[in-house]
Amino acid sequence: MEIKESGFTYTEILVALIIVVIGFILVFNMSIIAVSTGNLNKDVLSAKELVATVLDSLQGLPFNDSLLTDDGDTNDLNNITNPDHIYQLTGRDDDRDGRIDEEILNRIDDDNDGLIDEDLKTFSVVINIANNRPVIDTKTISVIVYWKYKGVIKRVEMETIKRKL
Repeated sequence: MEIKESGFTYTEILVALIIVVIGFILVFNMSIIAVSTGNLNKDVLSAKELVATVLDSLQGLPFNDSLLTDDGDTNDLNNITNPDHIYQLTGRDDDRDGRIDEEILNRIDDDNDGLIDEDLKTFSVVINIANNRPVIDTKTISVIVYWKYKGVIKRVEMETIKRKL
């Protein structure tokens, strides 16, 4: 009577392990990319909301309000280096411990509000005005929000036209 041995050889086990490890590495890399993309999307959404809020506020101001003054250059609507008006919105110290960005660094929700990185971002808000553009008695209002993401400046911008009533 002949006895048949069954099972896997060491070579088959080694090949299977290599395939499994490569699979884990690929899934891990995809997870890192997904988290990074999610963070950028969150920043873009926040910037879009900020731009829309600022534009709505500016539309509600009187036509000759000081925030709607032009510096004389009507071709600078998308310029962030020499804007008509600039503001910086910095992070907050929500838990009043004197540190602004600590939650993102240690990945701990120190103030127990369910958020880890709310203190992190610094957005710059640029407002550029062009008088009598596109026609007389109108102002083109450009709002640009920009920030740094992984060392690269990202920006969101929108324009609207306000007319003299």
